[in-house]
Amino acid sequence: MAVGVALFLVAAYWGVTQGVRLHVDGVVTAAVGKPLPAFALADGQDQQWTPERLRGRRAVLHFLRSRCHSCDAEAPGYRALEARLPPDVVLLHVMTDVLQGVPPEETQATIAGKGFAAPVLLADAPFVDAFHKVRWSHVTPITYIVDRAGVIRLALRGRQEPGAIERALATVE
Repeated sequence: MAVGVALFLVAAYWGVTQGVRLHVDGVVTAAVGKPLPAFALADGQDQQWTPERLRGRRAVLHFLRSRCHSCDAEAPGYRALEARLPPDVVLLHVMTDVLQGVPPEETQATIAGKGFAAPVLLADAPFVDAFHKVRWSHVTPITYIVDRAGVIRLALRGRQEPGAIERALATVE
């Protein structure tokens, strides 16, 4: 009897986690095929970033946050990728910390620790909501690949390696 209960609990746990994963994947990929939403976010150098500024170039939007092991693990790969991207590609790192209630000093320490050369944007709720709903902003890392016309073409959930991003970019004009 105890074995049966244990098997039931394991199966129930697996079923619930898989259901949540499928739901979140659906939320994340809902942006694919849609134009970039209207936004205006500043980077650490007070440069404004908008969809219009990206138009004509391919873009990589890399969503991350503090207190994210996968985000920490993929940071060295993104630093390497920054140096290899062709000039027609813009990489923007998008921090979702404000939606998590992370103190600003911790966010700044995380940004400094990552050592990114590409701009880091501090996302607000409307920006994240336009992509994958504010309530799912803790699901990081997520990478969106955008074409030259400003349409989101791919949504890559989870830790990414530079080669995967480069292969994804090769499929997008």
